[in-house]
Parts: sequence; structure tokens; C-alpha cells
Amino acid sequence: MRILAVGLALAVVAVVAATVADLTVPFATIRHGSYSGAPVAEGLEVLPPQPPCGAPSASPCEARFAYAPNQKLTVWFSVRNESRVPLTFDGVPRRWFEQFASEVLLRPVAALDGGDPSRGSIGLVHASSLKPVVLAPLEERWVGVEFLTTADVAYACAHWGAGVGIGFGQVPVVWHWVATEHETQISLAKPVTLMAPSASDCSG
Repeated sequence: MRILAVGLALAVVAVVAATVADLTVPFATIRHGSYSGAPVAEGLEVLPPQPPCGAPSASPCEARFAYAPNQKLTVWFSVRNESRVPLTFDGVPRRWFEQFASEVLLRPVAALDGGDPSRGSIGLVHASSLKPVVLAPLEERWVGVEFLTTADVAYACAHWGAGVGIGFGQVPVVWHWVATEHETQISLAKPVTLMAPSASDCSG
């Protein structure tokens, strides 16, 4: 019994030590990397930018799209390990996807892995489902988030007034070192906005 108790005590000490070490290493972090890709839209019309887009003091110009049912929109950015130790990049948290109902005008549905950005955009063409990956210090990774427009046109017309829209300017990503999960908000170089159906879209 004494040996078992000592073993359990040592295990608890090891877990506590790992957790404390994780929480007390402020240099460990993952941030936006050096690369950003233009939004890739399938079956969506690009709308002209709105003022004050392009002004020196303005926020980043958003990419605006006209509504069409059941269409995909993908944004790409890279993340970089800014620490001096390898970190495990876990991807985009499932809880973020689950908060959006299928009736929402535009919702995120999948996270994609585009590979090493130093290889160019070839990884974006052959992207796969994003899975946890260990990033060495200063290593980067392409990350894509796929959005889907609602297929329920009637619901969209009833709940979204013409002239308004839904936009995304940040994407949460999660990573860990040793034990504790951390979350970082990645700001998109070009936020995306999907405008509500027009009057002509809803007249049919």
C-alpha cells in the first residue's frame, strides 16, 4: 500500500509540475504568420468595396459577397510558432463551429491544412482536413476555414433584412505545450462579409 501511495503521490506531483511549467512560460505562443490568402468563393458574386475602404486610417478592407444558397467561401492564413520550444498546434476549436446553426446566413463548417507556406500555394490546392501538428520554433502552417451559406432561402429572407450582412474578421485557434490548452484569436488580413438576400432574391 505504501508503494502504491508513493507512486500516486509522485504522479500527482508530476502533473502539477507540468501544469505549473505550462502556465508560467509566457514566451510560448502561436500567432498570425507571414502569409494570407485572398478569400476563395465558389458561386458567390464579389461586391464592390464600401467607403472608407482604402483610406489611410481605415480598418482592413473587407471582402463583400452577394448571397447565394449553399455556396462555399474559404479564407486562408498562416500561423507561426513564436516561441523557443516546439508547440502542438491543435487547429480551430470544435466549439467555435458548433455555436452556429445551419440557418445562419454564413457559418464556418471545416478547418483545412494547407501545409508548409514556404512551398507556396500548392498546399492550398491539395488541402486536407486539419489535424494536430507539432510546429518547431518559427515554423509556419497554412490554415484554411471553409464557410457555407445557408441553403434555406426562405429563412434567410425572413430573418435577414436587405442591406445587412454577417461578417467574420477573426478566427480562434488552439494550441498547447505540455498540458494546458491555449486559444489565440487570429485577425484576418481581409475580413469577409456575406450580404443578406436582395429583394429580387426573395421575390421568387
